Amino acid sequence: MGIASKTFQPGGKETRTFTFSRASSDRKARTVELSFSSETPVERSWGMEILDHGKQSVRLGRLRTGGPLLVDHDARDIVGVIESVRVDADLTGRAIVRFGKSARAEEVFQDVQDGIRVNASVAYIIHDAVEEKTKDSSLPTLRITDWEPYEISLVSVPADTVVGVGRDLRASSLTDKEQHMQDQLQAERQRTNDILTIGRDFGAAELAARAVQEGTSLAEFQRQVLESRKSTSIHFQRQPYGQGARSHDNLIEDKKLGFRNLGHFCADVIQACKRGGNISDTLTRAASVFANEASGPDGGYDLPPEFASEISKVAYSETSLLGLANNMPVSGNSMSFPGDETTPWGSSGIIAAWEGEGNQSDPKKPLLKRAELRLKKLKVLVAASDEVLEDASNLSAHLTDTMSEAVFWKTQDAMVNGNGAGMPLGILKAGSLVVQSKESGQANGTVVPQNIAKMLSRVVVGANANLVWLMNPDVFPQIITLTLNNNPIWVQASGGFQNAPNGLLLGRPIVLTDACQGIGNQGDIVLANMRGYRAITKDSGPQLSTSMHLWFDQDIQAFKLVFRMDGGPQLSAPITPPYSTSTRSHFVALQAR
Repeated sequence: MGIASKTFQPGGKETRTFTFSRASSDRKARTVELSFSSETPVERSWGMEILDHGKQSVRLGRLRTGGPLLVDHDARDIVGVIESVRVDADLTGRAIVRFGKSARAEEVFQDVQDGIRVNASVAYIIHDAVEEKTKDSSLPTLRITDWEPYEISLVSVPADTVVGVGRDLRASSLTDKEQHMQDQLQAERQRTNDILTIGRDFGAAELAARAVQEGTSLAEFQRQVLESRKSTSIHFQRQPYGQGARSHDNLIEDKKLGFRNLGHFCADVIQACKRGGNISDTLTRAASVFANEASGPDGGYDLPPEFASEISKVAYSETSLLGLANNMPVSGNSMSFPGDETTPWGSSGIIAAWEGEGNQSDPKKPLLKRAELRLKKLKVLVAASDEVLEDASNLSAHLTDTMSEAVFWKTQDAMVNGNGAGMPLGILKAGSLVVQSKESGQANGTVVPQNIAKMLSRVVVGANANLVWLMNPDVFPQIITLTLNNNPIWVQASGGFQNAPNGLLLGRPIVLTDACQGIGNQGDIVLANMRGYRAITKDSGPQLSTSMHLWFDQDIQAFKLVFRMDGGPQLSAPITPPYSTSTRSHFVALQAR
């Protein structure tokens, strides 16, 4: 075995440079055709390198699925996308790249049109190679039989062809002093980029700007960010993608962080977790800088925002109780609510009194109660075999649908039936619930118009009331036939009923949910003023993490979704009106029949 094969390690990353002509560009389409590879031998530190261009040797998948066009191999400076890629009969790799319409992309494209930028470089990963005997070279030669290009860059200074295309600029024409200055300049550029990126992502832009100006090292800046998050009142919240420091990386506008779909993200995570597996560039750029507390000592990868919202949007749909409730996102773990449950006709709190002329007024004080909601953890754990994970598109649909449905159902069920122990307090378990009695002689499992009218009379209706009928779908067939004095009390949905797809019952929308009890049981139909239900959710939204260690011996990967929330009715007990014996509340349930 030669020296080259001993020194070479699979997974290494290299670059090659080339030139292109202005004649190969199309200004109207904003495209340029580039040749990015050939079988020309190139000198490396371990010997001569030949890129094999056989059909099975070049992995073009990354470039064919929208590979990036960068400037100087800077992942933050993206100016276009690779439209198409091919290997021609002359054993040359060629690509057509399309420039974006941002100011930065327009600037670079104009330089290409003017012949100022004529040098390009391709970056690739070497997966496998074989040693090849040659008569013309005294150096060991490796033929790269499995390699994968992953980005193309426009470069201002090409690699020196004397010492090998694609290597760092270290030509003999540079003195030691000049080379030292080049190295310092590159190191300072990298330090600045890293600090500004962390500052943008963690809401510490001012701290990052000061660190750059003062020459703070990257490690010291990371320590400062951690200390600030722990010991000061400053809340470092990730800025939404598309805001913050100026950058040309499409990650800022792409909420999928460069991934095609959820399955693409999960497949890259799986590959990264395997022993000796490669971490893709997309995953490297999208990975969080710090592990989150829910991921344990093994850390994890944050789910891209686009996929996170895709999972959570079902729980916030128009028929979701959480979407109807008085919900408040929180950054911490709990929230305290001061509440005033006194009434204008009561004997305590702020009340008015008739007084005679000249009499001294009796001052009143508000009677406030304090309630606290503390985030509870709702967790979904999904196991998938390595074989299933190979199909990214199927995995995307499976994880998204099943995890969303699980979160949706458990949230609905807890808000209706939760006992408050490790979960939200539900409407039917609340001390403020009012139960409307059934009618005398009412048949089992039925709903009559008098039930509906009396329930409506007992609900608390104030400013900003949000009244809805919650009912089990089994009850609905009876509702649509109810009449009073031969007039229907249910009105079917029409084009104008945007928030009432199931129609209106006495003018209020219907929400069908299996969280309500079965027909004939108490709670099969509930009239709810959802403004009377307080809820809190974690402002960061659902958190997805993955691990290969839980079922390592079974070749099964674990995906965990954590959704944190809490909630409960505002009132601790029903309200009694001054001239009635019938109590009232935000929530009225029909008695079992």
